[in-house]
Amino acid sequence: MRMDLRRNVSLRNQIEQNGLLIIAVAMALIYWIFDSMVTDQFWTRLLVVVLIFTYGMMTQFLINQRREAEEALQHAHDELEERVQIRTAELSRANEELQREIRERKQAEEQKKKLENQLLHAQKMEAIGTLAGGIAHDFNNLLQAISGYTQLLLMRKDSSDPDYGKLEVIQTSTLKASELTKQLLIFSRKMESKLKPLDLNHEVMQVCKILQRTIPRMITIDLKLSENLKVVNADSAQLEQILMNLGVNARDAMADGGTLTFQTENVYLDRGYTTSMLGATPGEYILLTVSDTGHGMDKETLQHIFEPFYTTKEAGKGTGLGLAIVYGIVQNHNGYIQVDSRPGGGTTFRIYFPVLKSDGTEKSAESKAPADAPRGKERVLLVDDEKTVLDIGQDLLRQYGYETLLADGGEKAIEIYRKEKDRIDLVILDLIMPGMGGQKCFQELVKINPKIKVIISTGASAEEQVREAFNPHPVGFVSKPYQLKDMLTKVREVLDAKMP
Repeated sequence: MRMDLRRNVSLRNQIEQNGLLIIAVAMALIYWIFDSMVTDQFWTRLLVVVLIFTYGMMTQFLINQRREAEEALQHAHDELEERVQIRTAELSRANEELQREIRERKQAEEQKKKLENQLLHAQKMEAIGTLAGGIAHDFNNLLQAISGYTQLLLMRKDSSDPDYGKLEVIQTSTLKASELTKQLLIFSRKMESKLKPLDLNHEVMQVCKILQRTIPRMITIDLKLSENLKVVNADSAQLEQILMNLGVNARDAMADGGTLTFQTENVYLDRGYTTSMLGATPGEYILLTVSDTGHGMDKETLQHIFEPFYTTKEAGKGTGLGLAIVYGIVQNHNGYIQVDSRPGGGTTFRIYFPVLKSDGTEKSAESKAPADAPRGKERVLLVDDEKTVLDIGQDLLRQYGYETLLADGGEKAIEIYRKEKDRIDLVILDLIMPGMGGQKCFQELVKINPKIKVIISTGASAEEQVREAFNPHPVGFVSKPYQLKDMLTKVREVLDAKMP
């Protein structure tokens, strides 16, 4: 632009100078014509001198004017160009700021949508978990009736009886069914985890030894275990279940062979990262990554993989509880799970376990029932809304010397206990009942007798949750469906315990 302006000014100066030159030549020509016509040339020559002098002055004046105009124009051009550059820079910065704001708003909208989806998924999983817990509770009551009467019959029959073996089959089947309800309880986060400090690398290696014997040789297991891995507070059996379930899923996804990779590492999740994970908190974690090179999953499948009984396998080849159990265990350990997958691109699960902050150990004692269950003569109040459970409990306790009273609900239990409190030594109380639930019933019983002895019987909650709910009053706990000898042992244990 600057060169064009200079070129235009120079061209205009040239034209004007040429014009002046033409005028001068014309005047000289007039002079010679006039000179040839006039004899006396003095005045003519004087006139020529004046004209030439005037021409020179005018020419110099015009040149100076043009030079000044050119300099002024150039200065104005430079100033304009500088202003344009400044304004262009300002507009560029404003545009960059606008683009940055647009990007931030877009990211915020995407983040908001992602968190909303996570919240909806969490709410859905919580609702499904509540449903699963309720189903497990109802199933456990049914199994308690089947298992309880089967155990009573086994106690009364000799092993040589033709029906003894059949009863054992029934009992074995109820135990397997009980394991299924336990899996539902794990998913619904109502199964107690026996936490203790663990080395995750050790757990991974132990499970991989099992997997190497169960998966085809065309599948390679690759271990990428971090050295100096920090300690996690976890349930060893449940960690094994996570690893086995993910390993078996990966095996099924690689029918033509591939690579199954287990990786561990110490990571720190900052606030910027945890904002994209609903409920996550910043801090130190152990990251367990399990990936395969299988057929992968589409977006529709990814939305449902953690739901119980959802499966993409053929009928009879899976219950659909594997990943639901993984989800429940991770939640029980205050961890987080993410999954990435695409059709034909394999699948990667990332599980974050919080690092154990203290080096304290937790002791867990498991009581085993003796070969001969203890007997007694005390009076026991049984409270349950299921008649079969009441009947089984009554038969069992009477067979071992105890007297029993039965109540089919919380209100009935309060009524009986208020009348018979001096003659009732123990209350066995179901936690979940219609009307007055177990916890409310317990509160009313404590008002009548602050030193009442109670055993909570439930198939829908973990022992730790029950003890927290009934704190500070000490209570016994049995999980449905219980083994009869375990119940008898717990009854004797609570009766013999001294109340504070």
